[in-house]
Parts: sequence; C-alpha cells; structure tokens
Amino acid sequence: MNVAGVSAGRPGGARRSAGASRRTTQVRRNAVVVAWLVTAAALTGLTVIGPLARLGTWLPLHALLLGGIGSAITTWSAHFADTLLHRPALGGAALLDARLCAHTVGTVVVLTGVTIGRAEVTVVGVAVIMAQALTGVVAIGVQYRRAVAARMAPLAMHYAVALVLLALGAALGYLTSWADTTGRADLADVFYLAHTTTMVLGFVGTTVLGTLTVLWPTMLRTRMEPEAARWAHRGLPFLVVGTVLMAGCGAWRPLALSGVLVYVAGACGVVVPAFKTALRVPPTSFATASAAAAISWLLGCIGFIGLGTYLADDLAAARETIHVVRLALGAGFALQVLVAALSYLTPVMLGGGPAMARRTNAVMNRFASYRVTAANTGLLLAVVALLPWEVRLAGGVLAGAVTAYLLAGMGRCLWLVAGRGSRRN
Repeated sequence: MNVAGVSAGRPGGARRSAGASRRTTQVRRNAVVVAWLVTAAALTGLTVIGPLARLGTWLPLHALLLGGIGSAITTWSAHFADTLLHRPALGGAALLDARLCAHTVGTVVVLTGVTIGRAEVTVVGVAVIMAQALTGVVAIGVQYRRAVAARMAPLAMHYAVALVLLALGAALGYLTSWADTTGRADLADVFYLAHTTTMVLGFVGTTVLGTLTVLWPTMLRTRMEPEAARWAHRGLPFLVVGTVLMAGCGAWRPLALSGVLVYVAGACGVVVPAFKTALRVPPTSFATASAAAAISWLLGCIGFIGLGTYLADDLAAARETIHVVRLALGAGFALQVLVAALSYLTPVMLGGGPAMARRTNAVMNRFASYRVTAANTGLLLAVVALLPWEVRLAGGVLAGAVTAYLLAGMGRCLWLVAGRGSRRN
C-alpha cells in the first residue's frame, strides 16, 4: 500500500504534502543563496593566497553582495510582499523562480565579463539583472494595486524602490567598469561613488530597513510598536533622497554630508521603534543580536563615508573613503544581516511542528553570545588599517570561521527534519 498516497487523500495528508512542497521550494531557493556564500568564501581564499590577487577584493565582494545578498533579497522580498499585501504576486512562484534564475545567470555573466575584461559580456549580464529587477517592480506594483487595504501594505513599497535602485546601481556599475577601462579616471570615480552608494545603501539598505520593521518584533516574539509601520513608510522618501544625494557626491562632494543626514533621518523611522522594542524585550538570541550589530555597522559606515567624502581633497580620495569601508559594509552589515535572517528563518522555513521548531532553533542559536562577539571582534580587527596585516588577517579568519557555523547549523537542521520525515514514513 502506498502510505504517502493514501495520506495525501485526506485533509491532514494534503496539508502535510502542501507543507512539504513549500519547504522543498524554499530550501531550493535558499540553496542558491548558500551557494553564493560558499563561492564568495572560496574566492576570498583564492584572493588571499594568490591566484586571484591581481583582481583584489572586487570578485569575492560582488559574489557576496550581487550574488548572495541579491539572490536573498529577490527571494525574500517577494515572500514578505505577499505577506504584507495579502495577495499573491503577479506570476506567482513561476515568475519568482524565473527572476531568481535570471539574477543568478546575470550575476555569473557580469563576474565573468569583468574578470576576463570583455565589456560586451558584462553589459549582457547587467541587462539581465536590470530586466529581472524591473520585472519585480512591475509584479509588486500590480500586487499592490490589487491588495486589500491593510495597515502594513505601504511597507511593500520598500521592495519596489529597492529593485529600482538595483537596476540603476547595476547600470552605474557597468559605467564604472567602462570608464576605468577607457582611462577616464575622474569619470570612473564619479560612477564608482554613485554605484556603491546606490547598491549598498539604496538597494540593500532600503530592503533591510523595510523588512526589519516587521521582522524585528517577530524575531523578538513580541508586538510591534504602534507607530513602527507608519514611521517606516514616512521614512522611505528620506532613504531614497539620502541615497540620491550621496550618489551625486562625485559631482559635488558636500552632497555626501547632507545625504548622510537625510538617510539617517529615514533610517530612524525604523531604528527608533526597533530600539523601543528592544528595551522591552532585549535581543539575546543569535539572530536578533546579529541583526542589531549589522545595523550598527551600517550607521557607523554611513557616517564615515559622509564625513570622509566631504573632507576628501579630490575625487580619488573620496573613492578611497568608500573603498576603505567596503569590507565593513559587505561583511559587517550585509553579510551579518543575511546570516541573522537565515538563522531565524531556517527553522520557520523547515517547519516540522512546535517540537521540531524548538530543536532547530536551539541548533541555530547555539553559542550565540560567543559567535556574535567573536565575529564582530574579528571583523573589527580586520578592518582597522593601522593594525599589522597579520593581526588583520587573523581577525578576518576568526570572523569567517565563526560565521561558517551558519552553514553547519542549516545542514544540521535539514538533517533533523529529514530524519523526522523518514521515521514517519
């Protein structure tokens, strides 16, 4: 007798089947993110030990930010938009899978084109990334128009705006590469400043801040502050204007300082209610402590960029200011917030009932205090330019080794859930 087939014919079996299907889909999509994280780690090792040293940190950073972070945002922004708008997205799961595939392929093509120095290859990859991002904007726009009026619905606009900034940032990235290869150094510096601020502060920052409005109190297992959604929505224009001002600082550097002030004002729409929530329920789990640390890195780096760019003697010095904090922004902010989100969402994604959720949460929360402290201390040592290179390297290795527990924890959780399913069958 086919036990699975019989159980699927019953309401309980149908629910289990649907849950298993959703779990398989979510695991498959997040496997793309994990693959990019592993790729970025491998590229970092090859850069440090020599074979890719001539490329500097460009390749591993873009594998992390464009590949890993971009894939995660593509996947989870669609999920949170569905939740906020109470309406299925245009094209449903099929369109999301197509967009994720396009983003992955486009990123691979971009990394390949820049590495081999072929501009025609790079522009194809950029075009694919822009197309998938703008398709996501259309999907969220249609979804928003069809949504039932809900208090949280305006937060979905963070994702639409972030995808627009992704498309713009990808185009600016290509222009930076083009200007560098054609020997137009001043123009390359202008495009570089615009590209980095648009991608990290605009695309990643806007997405993260919009998501934390809802995810932060959920992670803390408490209620949201009454003003949180309203403040976050009102802060979105400040985030956009602040990003635009900072992106334009290559044309007039004082724009950087004003851009920082405007951007931070918008971020406060999320950070202040989140801080009030944390006063009620302190962030003691790994996911919440890591998310808090990531936002601290973001705000610190923004201040450094604004002041450093404003005080820079020329465009080259302004570019170097952002170059100095690339690791802090990439690892301290973007990677750390991704690790925090995956640590919280993995047990949710895998399901298995309350008892299994407690077990998987315990796995992802193991050695929480040590992991957060060690990772951030190691990263701090790695980014302080005044320290000897041996100390910086040791700090980076420590931070990377501790962060790698995420992969081991996710694997352990998968094993636990799969083992439970095998015993049931």
